[in-house]
Amino acid sequence: MSKFAIGEQVENMANDHESGAVVAVFPTVDGSFRYAVDTEGYGALQFFAEEKLAFAVARRGAT
Repeated sequence: MSKFAIGEQVENMANDHESGAVVAVFPTVDGSFRYAVDTEGYGALQFFAEEKLAFAVARRGAT
């Protein structure tokens, strides 16, 4: 079972903690998962392995 579901807010732990919403979940042949994330500011989907993502944390002062 995947760690993240469609619609959840996640952040990329490997690259400046950019965040976005999961829009698709793909199982891989080795049993892990990859996620298509609509990352804010890019205008395109980015794909991440599960171990690169974490649940997004609301930050104070963020608008």
